[in-house]
Amino acid sequence: MATELKSKATAKTAVKNAPSKKTMNFARHVSSFNLRKMAPALVILVLAVVLFAKFGIIDQLQKKTALYAELGDIQTQQEVLNQKLAGYDELAAQYGRYSYGWMSEEEVSLVDRMEVYSLIEAKIMTPATIVNFSINDNIVTLNISGLTLNEASAIVKNLEADEKVTSAYVYSAEAENAADADMFMTVTLAKEAE
Repeated sequence: MATELKSKATAKTAVKNAPSKKTMNFARHVSSFNLRKMAPALVILVLAVVLFAKFGIIDQLQKKTALYAELGDIQTQQEVLNQKLAGYDELAAQYGRYSYGWMSEEEVSLVDRMEVYSLIEAKIMTPATIVNFSINDNIVTLNISGLTLNEASAIVKNLEADEKVTSAYVYSAEAENAADADMFMTVTLAKEAE
């Protein structure tokens, strides 16, 4: 009998553990929408959409609009400048005729005449009297008077010490009075490299 009781008790426990209509439901459980549970997720979703729209779309469109406005201003300024420079090529050609290219290569290689005058004034005019002088290319020819040969030699040495002077020579013509003797000086100048 003991075995029978055990088996009956086991059968009862087996029946208790067997699935029943209450524990086993093959129908899908449909939950209802609970606003309290979904509110934080909805707030986060709405916040994410707003932030994306603000930074990803609206701000980018505003930057693009500002850049297009700046580009429009620059193009307007360029058009104004182009209108102001409309006749520049003709003006540059006219200016070029008078400002550069008007000297030949030979004239460009000449020493500045103002430098020549300054040299004559500083080195020759003070000790001697210049009767006349001429400048041909980079050669100055002077007719001087009122000098002795020693004084003329000193002037030549002084001239040759100058960087602009390549050579200097004195020629004298005899006269009865040494003070009345005509002296001719030739000074060759070289243009300094610029």
